[in-house]
Amino acid sequence: MNLRELYENLACHTLRTNTTIKVRMRRLHFIIMIGVLLFYAFYPLTWFLFRRPSEALKRSVPQSVNGTTVWDGDTVTLRSMQSETIMQDQSGETKERLKEPVPQENTPSPNMDEQNLPAVLQKDMRNDAAAETTEMQTTVEEEREDPKMGDGEKVVPHDVMYDNQNEKEISTSSGDNVDVLLKFLTLEGSMEKTNCPEQNQSKTENSKEMLQESNADTSKSPDECWDDYIVTTGPGLGQEVFCPRWSFPAASYYTTVEPTVPFEVMWRVWEDLDADSESVLTPITIKKASLDFTVMSYNILAQDLLELNQHLYAHCPLEVLQWSYRCNLLLIEIKKWAPDILCLQEVQENHYHEHLHPVLSQMGYTCVYQRRTGTKTDGCAVCYQSSRFAEAAVSKLEFFRPETGLLDRHNVGVVLLLRPLVTTEAEVKEAGPPLCVANTHLLFNPRRGDVKLAQLAIMLSEIGAMIKSCKARGEHCNVVFCGDFNSIPHLPLYQFITTGELSYQGMPTWMISGQEDLSYKPSYHRLFAPLWPSSLGISDTCQYTTDINKTRGQNSGTRGYSHEFMLQLRFCPAACVRPGNLVLIPGVTDIKPDTSEDAQNYEKRFRDRLKHQVDLESVYKHVLPGSGFPEVTTLHSEGGTTVDYIFYSPQRPLTKKQRAYKTSAEKGLKLVGSLSLLSEDLLWSLNGLPNHIFPSDHLSLVARFQLELDDA
Repeated sequence: MNLRELYENLACHTLRTNTTIKVRMRRLHFIIMIGVLLFYAFYPLTWFLFRRPSEALKRSVPQSVNGTTVWDGDTVTLRSMQSETIMQDQSGETKERLKEPVPQENTPSPNMDEQNLPAVLQKDMRNDAAAETTEMQTTVEEEREDPKMGDGEKVVPHDVMYDNQNEKEISTSSGDNVDVLLKFLTLEGSMEKTNCPEQNQSKTENSKEMLQESNADTSKSPDECWDDYIVTTGPGLGQEVFCPRWSFPAASYYTTVEPTVPFEVMWRVWEDLDADSESVLTPITIKKASLDFTVMSYNILAQDLLELNQHLYAHCPLEVLQWSYRCNLLLIEIKKWAPDILCLQEVQENHYHEHLHPVLSQMGYTCVYQRRTGTKTDGCAVCYQSSRFAEAAVSKLEFFRPETGLLDRHNVGVVLLLRPLVTTEAEVKEAGPPLCVANTHLLFNPRRGDVKLAQLAIMLSEIGAMIKSCKARGEHCNVVFCGDFNSIPHLPLYQFITTGELSYQGMPTWMISGQEDLSYKPSYHRLFAPLWPSSLGISDTCQYTTDINKTRGQNSGTRGYSHEFMLQLRFCPAACVRPGNLVLIPGVTDIKPDTSEDAQNYEKRFRDRLKHQVDLESVYKHVLPGSGFPEVTTLHSEGGTTVDYIFYSPQRPLTKKQRAYKTSAEKGLKLVGSLSLLSEDLLWSLNGLPNHIFPSDHLSLVARFQLELDDA
């Protein structure tokens, strides 16, 4: 029992001891943890408080030259000047101490009186040495700035001196300090003029002896402690100001990414009005109920007209005015938008036959060209894709009608009647309603609005004649009317096209197109009925009044002379000679006005209001969406405006009568999308027109339509 109790007591004692040790170890771990945390928390503060203040003080004090503080990274650093000043302060007594033998232990120094000079005298000596050092530094800086120096003069660059100073600071042993300090003193002495090499050598030897004496002396006074001023650590002013460049490896870890597609700015964007419309490039099959096609109208600027009016293009570089450069850009733009119908104005005849027609034929276009009459070399052209349309009729119009006394200008127009083509399983055939395509370039003269109205009336009469011929066969004919109309939007000529009516009585002729405001003039020509004589054969409703004009382009009666054959005889010399036996017929074979009753009745019938029966609407709204700025189709040095248009027959809602007869489809064309135009400010930011992007002084107009094939 005693052994058992002893064993139990021993076990209990051991358990208590282990428990006590564990508790003490936990307390020790906790104290150590608290100490570590306090060390990391207060270490930055203690490092900041107990760091050597002399280094921070010396780095923060700027250099003083002649009593003025100077910060200059190219001159000697602060520590060098301080070291040199202190060394020269102590050089006097060091030299005197080195002249005598080294004293032995317990031997009194014979120069004790000189070492025990009053403090005031030592201060004066130090001030004199500092003044001499300042004058030397100023002289060194002036010599460095002077480009003309003697052969025996040289200045040590700051970079070399600073590198040597850094080598001096790295040394730690006393022997190394001596060699480094000797090198430093040699460089400091080289900053002065080296005209006296004996004096410089004596200074170097004295400095060496002084440093050896100072290293041998174990008990230094605070005034003789050079290490605080010379052998310092840490970055200097030059290191703090100069930041070396990063050095990257020659081969990068990341592979260089090169763009595969060149960046291109899309100045003009396509605006879709119907997202459900099918692509124009989709082949047409008999199963389709509609046909999509694209129309482009473009005034390409004839080169002859450009050279004749060079003052309008003085802002353009010469290279963009060359025809070879412009023709290349023109064909690129046509290929880009790939229109099915292309209406061109100002097409120079030789350029058409030599450059444009061959390329357009290779692109699948069939072209009809009409040159202007007179001495002008340009004209109008209508091209269409032969795989999409077939030509049913063509009419080339000339507006020069000297017999009327009004139409004396050489403008032309072209009117085509096209039929859409659709493909079946093995053949291509005509299907759907015909399409009338008209293209013209009206007179530019802003003061002759009467001539513009007469030329427009001829175009509308020919379009109306083709519509009538289709209506006689039971077909509905849609119209696309393109061209350069030389009239700004919402003015009388524009309103006459879109509304079908114009009251012109007493209206100034310049107001018809609105290109110029001539209201400041005291007098100007006004319009009165009738606008044109009866010999023109066109009524005030823009319709032909005689059968001879309706059948123009066909064989003329029993004699079998075609209209084209008769046009070839216009400038025949025999046609200019009046036959002697020619019967004088009033109003026909003479130049006198027709005084017959029919002519007088015509003047009474010709009202002071023009009308036409062609339903037309403009593709463009002439205002940029969002910004509200006006759209511009042409621009030159005299300004920019809108004169080019694409008019079309729009789809109209079915009337009650049409719905009662259950008409299969709405008549007209549906506008699917168009190519956006630009503002005048944006075009001037591209250096105007033409430029390196747009080859003409006009912008191209592009629109896409949808034609219902079941409304024939």
